[in-house]
Formats: sequence, structure tokens, C-alpha cells
Amino acid sequence: MKFVLKCTKCGKEYPPDFTWPRCTSCGGILEVSYDYNTLDLPSDYRMQFVKQWKYRPFMPITRKRPVTAGEGGTRLKKVSSSPDIYLKIELDNPTKSFKDRGSTVEITRALELGFSRVVVASTGNMALSVSAYSEIAGIEAITFVGSGANRNKIDMIKNKGGKIVEVEGDFNDALVEAEKFAKKSGAFLVGDYLYRKEGQKGVIFEVIDQLSYNVPDYIFVPVGNGTLISATFKGVYEYKLAGLIDRYPKIIAVQARGADPIYRYFRTGVLRKVSVKTKADAIAVGLPTYADQAIEAVKGTGGDVITVGEKEIFSAVKRIYKDAQVCAELGGAAAYAGLLTYDLPRDATAVALVTGGNI
Repeated sequence: MKFVLKCTKCGKEYPPDFTWPRCTSCGGILEVSYDYNTLDLPSDYRMQFVKQWKYRPFMPITRKRPVTAGEGGTRLKKVSSSPDIYLKIELDNPTKSFKDRGSTVEITRALELGFSRVVVASTGNMALSVSAYSEIAGIEAITFVGSGANRNKIDMIKNKGGKIVEVEGDFNDALVEAEKFAKKSGAFLVGDYLYRKEGQKGVIFEVIDQLSYNVPDYIFVPVGNGTLISATFKGVYEYKLAGLIDRYPKIIAVQARGADPIYRYFRTGVLRKVSVKTKADAIAVGLPTYADQAIEAVKGTGGDVITVGEKEIFSAVKRIYKDAQVCAELGGAAAYAGLLTYDLPRDATAVALVTGGNI
């Protein structure tokens, strides 16, 4: 599709080859804004094999060969009937998390725009994924992490050839330093920005495809920086616009109780940074970049924002192992923890995204 970049705050538009992810006028984050009249789906679209790059018509990529490691096509496993409960096993991706869906688009876009170096701020999984895809593309990857970052994940990033810069503070402090470095060095800033969001739409596209285009009543999404839940909403919006579905699922945002700024924002209308106190490092974000978009996703689908405690998350890890025979990390199990505590109608269909397993 044809597209421009549009500020989510002031509405200012930029051309597709603009390389900074924030508005130069107000500092708001940019969004890929498509001309949906140019959407061209193949006649056999519904029948195509479920894989991330099936969804290329909904992505801002023109390069003939994307940077790919075979991401997508992850299992949708039914674990209960009445209500019908499914787990979307994103651990099946190459680096064991849903982050690969964003990385394949971001790194491909970096090559399209002529970059040879990328910079990212991460709590772990995203940097691991970016490093892996950068290695495939033959470009340099530099990761900024906070002082509380998971050491095991840092070691894995280094093993993929990624360079690490440790910052005193949390994820948000690392994010500030990453943006400063990218501006100063002329590197391509990747992470929780516009192109990653476009790739992450693949999760919900696959869920709907695997359910034979029967929309689930509920989709439970773990929320840290808010990119995935924002992508989930954009994905169902686009599928409905294309006539592939006729309604939205209720999107339920799940946060760790020790990192719950969006839960508080939803309840009070005021967004404030919170002090992070959770072992679920993949969603340990005190001030989410996509907070407004996360709230929009919930309200736009009649959904909800809930929190789960550490005990509930640990319990969900065990349940996922029992129900799906995979070892999810704490952040990756948060959505299922939320589903297990939610009062679902007996005739409901619900999906929990199991987003990562780097433990």
C-alpha cells in the first residue's frame, strides 16, 4: 500500500523516506498511515500458508527480499473447551519471542533506507531479536539496556554479535540514551516505534487466520511498552476494513502489578511513570511509549485493563508448560495469567498471547 508517516499527537505528515520515528514539531511518535484504497490482496489470500510474510500487503515494505529468519506460523493451541481457550505460542519464532515479527520489518526497512547500523533500547528480547536479524542483514546493532536488564539475555545478545551499552537506570533511561546516540551517530533507531508495530500485526492476523476467520471474543495481550497491543488493534481494524472479519475481539490488556502505568492510566485518566517492581522483565516498563494507543485499543474494542501479581504469573508459567509443553518466561506468561483470573462467559472464545520464552 501507499503510505505516509503521520504524527499521532499533532497530525503532521512526513514522506515515507523520513528516517526519524518522532515528530520534529511536537515530539510525538510517528505512525505508518496507509492509503487503504491502494490495498491489493491476492484472490487466494485466505488460502495462503500462514506465515509472517503472508501479510506483506499490510506492511510498508517494497524490498523484493525481506530480511527473514522464517518467523511466524506459530502454533495456536487449544487448551480448554467451554470456554474455548487458545494459546498463541510465539516461542516458536526464531529467537523465541514475538519480537521477531517486528525485527523482520524494521531491519528490512533499515536496508531500504540505506542504513548500516541500528540502535535499540530494550529489556532483552527485542535486542536479542534485533541483533539476530542485523547479523543476517550484515549490519551493526547496538543495544542500550538499563541496569536491571536480564543478564542471561544480555549474554545471548552478545553471542549474536550485538554490542551492549549499559545505562544507570531503567528501560526508560536506556530509551533516552539510545535516542541521543542515534541522533548523534546517524544510526537507524529501531525498537518500539512505527515499523515494529507494523510487523507485530502479524500475531493477530495469524490468530484470525488459524481460527478460519472466526473472530475470538477476547484476546489477552501482555503490556509493557504498549506496542503489541497497539499493533493488535491496528491489525483487527485493517482486517475489518478489508472485509475479512465483521467485528472486533475485546482486547484485554494485562500488566504485571509491579509495572502497571497503563492500568492506572485507564482507571484515573492520568499517565505517570511508576517504579518497576516485577520479575517479569519483558514487560517491566514504567512509562510506556504507546500508552495512549494502548488505551485506544482497549476502549475501541470494549475491552479492559487488568493486572496480575507475581504469584499468578509464576502459576501461569506452570500451566503453560502443562497445557502446551513449552517454557514461557514470566512476561510471556502474563496474558495467560490474566485470562486465568478473568471471569469469562462459558460460551466465549479467548486467546492469550504467549509472547516469549528466553529464560
